[in-house]
Amino acid sequence: MTPSDRPSFTSSPHRPGVSIVIPTWNGRHLLERGLPSVMEAAQAYAQEKSTAVEVIVVDDGSTDGTTDWLRAAYPHITTVRKEVNEGFASTSNAGFARVASPITVLLNNDVGVRRDFLSYLVPHFSDPTVFAVCCKALDAETHTVITAGKIGEFKRGFWRVFGNYDVVEATMSHGQTLSPDIQCYSILASGGFSAFSTEKVRELGGFNQFLDPFYWEDVDLSLRAWKRGWKILYEPRAIVYHATSSTIGTHFDRRQITMIAQRNRLITHWINLHDPIWVMEHIGMVALLILSSLLTLNLPFLRALAAAVRLLPHIRERRRVERRAIRLSDRELARLMAFVRQQPGLRILNR
Repeated sequence: MTPSDRPSFTSSPHRPGVSIVIPTWNGRHLLERGLPSVMEAAQAYAQEKSTAVEVIVVDDGSTDGTTDWLRAAYPHITTVRKEVNEGFASTSNAGFARVASPITVLLNNDVGVRRDFLSYLVPHFSDPTVFAVCCKALDAETHTVITAGKIGEFKRGFWRVFGNYDVVEATMSHGQTLSPDIQCYSILASGGFSAFSTEKVRELGGFNQFLDPFYWEDVDLSLRAWKRGWKILYEPRAIVYHATSSTIGTHFDRRQITMIAQRNRLITHWINLHDPIWVMEHIGMVALLILSSLLTLNLPFLRALAAAVRLLPHIRERRRVERRAIRLSDRELARLMAFVRQQPGLRILNR
């Protein structure tokens, strides 16, 4: 399909519509590679299900001509132009604000997709307790697995949320049907390639924008969803291809990236960690990190801590909101993740 081909999307009252939101910043070259596969998948799903599919690209203040190119090459796409660059959380929220469908797929600008990925994601939302469904991400060059289902574990004062597991192929019957005995829960729905319940994201108030420009905003959103009693699932048959850190690594140096990631990691815990004993464990670990950082002149962590402390008024307010909404405790979530690890049909890729 050429960029100027307009998909003929029709809607049906009997099937849910789907929106695809792509935040981008100076990523025209990335969209030129990945967007054709997204449009092909959208058209295939729309024709297969006779439903509406909309694609929304939110330009976060790009200076590379992204918006003009999109409007010329893809006039049927909804293009939202922000004049000021803010970051991933704010830009994603701007996309969700424009969504007209009950299911929103959020994709990075450096992601390509398989043609059938929507057909595997959407059916999960027939369960009203599902908040999000995450894809399997393969490296765009090597096609090796870089992101799969995420297993959470609370250890040494922090949630570890980036360990991957996958479904053992022998547990999947011919035709790629998942065994009903396997519970593919994920502690995290990556903001780069996951489908979300639009209504539930809006109920949460979207991503916390003080986590801009990047990192941990999807962890924060995922923890808030889990603790409201909603579920995040992993769908290994929904395949995407990711060029890792294509945008962040181009615009920020390593020290900036480290500082922002450490700041947002702290903020996420200060909002979402509520078990009294675990809170004390977290405080103790932060104290040790402060001491070791002073001794080793670890300036990125000290700057991250100072930046997080400056946001305490926002953090306290968000923490109060989340405490009132708890339906699943920290320890119950940890036990659920332990159950995922113990299932015989799953394979731990890394911790």
